[in-house]
Amino acid sequence: MEPVTSPWEPRERVEYVQELVGKGDSVVLSHALLFPKGCWDDGFGVTAVLRGLPLTDRMDLARSFAEYVITTRAGAGSRKRGLVLLAAVSHGFAESSWCDAWESLLRDKASRLWACGTEDDLWTCGHALLDGEVVALLRRSALEGSWPQECVEPVLSRIQGPVLNPGDGWADRVLAELPALGKPWHALVAHTLRAPTGRSNRTWDRRALALADPLGPGQVRDTVTPWTELAAEGGGRDDGAYDAYNLPALAGLAWLLSLLPPHPDSIRALGALVERPPLRSALTGTAVRALARFPHDLARSELLRLSTRVRHKVTHRQICEALAPERPMS
Repeated sequence: MEPVTSPWEPRERVEYVQELVGKGDSVVLSHALLFPKGCWDDGFGVTAVLRGLPLTDRMDLARSFAEYVITTRAGAGSRKRGLVLLAAVSHGFAESSWCDAWESLLRDKASRLWACGTEDDLWTCGHALLDGEVVALLRRSALEGSWPQECVEPVLSRIQGPVLNPGDGWADRVLAELPALGKPWHALVAHTLRAPTGRSNRTWDRRALALADPLGPGQVRDTVTPWTELAAEGGGRDDGAYDAYNLPALAGLAWLLSLLPPHPDSIRALGALVERPPLRSALTGTAVRALARFPHDLARSELLRLSTRVRHKVTHRQICEALAPERPMS
C-alpha cells in the first residue's frame, strides 16, 4: 500500500525516511529530518512514519529535536522545523514547555493567516496539543472536584475525543480497535460512559440494547469480552487503579454483557472483574450484580466459585446477597 502523503510531499521523501527508520540509526535519521534537502518541510507522510515508531525510538528523536530547538542559531524556519518534528514524535510524553511552544507557533499563524492550505505544521502541532494524554489529564482533573464548572466546562465542552482516556490497558485496546469497528461501535462505547455504577437502570439498558442489536448480540459479546478480560488486570495508575473518567464505561461493559446471551467466556470475564483487579472499586459490586442478572446456571456457578475465593468483606457480602434467592440483586 502506498503511503498517504501531503499534496506537496514527494513520495520519494517518505520512502527515504522509511528506509532510514529501517536502518535503526537515530542520529542519521534525526539529521536527515532536521536538515532536509529542498525547500519544503516534511508533510503528513513523514509524520505518519514517525508516529508509528516504538516509544523508545520516539523518545530518542524527541531529545534530539528538543536540544536542536534550544541550541540552534539558525533562522525561525529551522527552529519551527524542529518544533514540528518534536510534535510528530511526542505522543504520550509531551512536556509543558513544548506545548507552550506549539501553542505560540499556532497563535502566530492565526494572527497572520485567515486560512492555511500548504503547511502541515498546522495539523501536526494541533494534533500534539490535543493529544489524548492531554485530554485525559483535563478530564481527570475536572473530576477532582476542586475546579468550578465555569472553569472546566468551556474547555471540556470543546473536546470531541478520544471517547475514552488512554492509559488504562483495556481502554488503549478499545481505542485501537474502534476505528476499524466503525461509528456504531463508537456510539455504543460512548453510551457505556453513561452507565450507572451502582444499580442497573432500565433506561440505560434499553438504549444499550438498541445500539447493540444492529451490530449482532453475539458479535458484541465476542468483542466486548476480551476488553473486559483485559480490564480485570487493573488500570493504568502505578497502584493498578482505573482512570476515574473511564470507570463508568467499565461498568457499562459489565451491564452490557449481562444483557446479551450468556456465554462461558463472558461470565468468566465478569468473574475476573470481581476477583483479579489490584484495587477494590465500585466496579467490583457492579460485576457481581451483572452476574446475578444472568438467568443461567453458569453465572450462579461462577458466583459460588467467587464466594469461596473472595476475602474482601464487602465484596463477599455482595456475592452472598446475589446468591440469596429471596434477595435478588438488580
